[in-house]
Amino acid sequence: MPAGSFRSSFAALLAGAALLGCAGIEPAQMALPAGLSGEPVPVAGLGAGRSGTFSVGNQRGSFQRGRDQLSLFELVSFDRAATRYDLALPDGSRTQAACVGRQTTVTVDALVGRPRPFTVQCEWRGARNARLTLSAPSWIPGTRAERSGQYTTGSLTLELRSVHEVQGSKLSLEAPIGYVMHHEGRPVGAVEINGSTPRLWRPAAGSTLHEPVTLAGLAVALLWDPAAGLP
Repeated sequence: MPAGSFRSSFAALLAGAALLGCAGIEPAQMALPAGLSGEPVPVAGLGAGRSGTFSVGNQRGSFQRGRDQLSLFELVSFDRAATRYDLALPDGSRTQAACVGRQTTVTVDALVGRPRPFTVQCEWRGARNARLTLSAPSWIPGTRAERSGQYTTGSLTLELRSVHEVQGSKLSLEAPIGYVMHHEGRPVGAVEINGSTPRLWRPAAGSTLHEPVTLAGLAVALLWDPAAGLP
């Protein structure tokens, strides 16, 4: 075999092996808090799309989402992320969620600051009325992009906190890998947003927390957070 042909075949073999190796790599999984277990439910159908349909368990819905960034002279950038989804509830009724996230970033030489840290406001209409707020507690450069907030419906409140720890690793991530939801101080649900198919941990059907955890989890699963570097 000529030397040139051998080199080409060997290079192709190496490239194929690299692709197979990458295909076998699974996304990192978020670390779950003690007391939260069970099998997660995938939020199927989202992928990287800006619109489409999805399913979570036996429920079906549709979504629209996007993220825009306006930059002024490479000094100030304004991020805006928006999400809408419509979900069919088990009783046949429907609820609609609308979320808007905003952030302002200032860059001077190598210094980056956020005079307006990332904040999210969500509102549900239709068969269910609820509100969700998320905010970054700090704008200090070099800190993790932590988010915390609340989902409220009637007299029920869920506390949300971003998760940055990964299973099997002592290192934490800068951007959230997911969120844990607490009710009266104990973890009752979680959503992992890493990868193209988010995963949702929620109480069993029939629990008063099953639906609130589902609705809040879908909102943060759909949102494109600027910290994650998504479109």
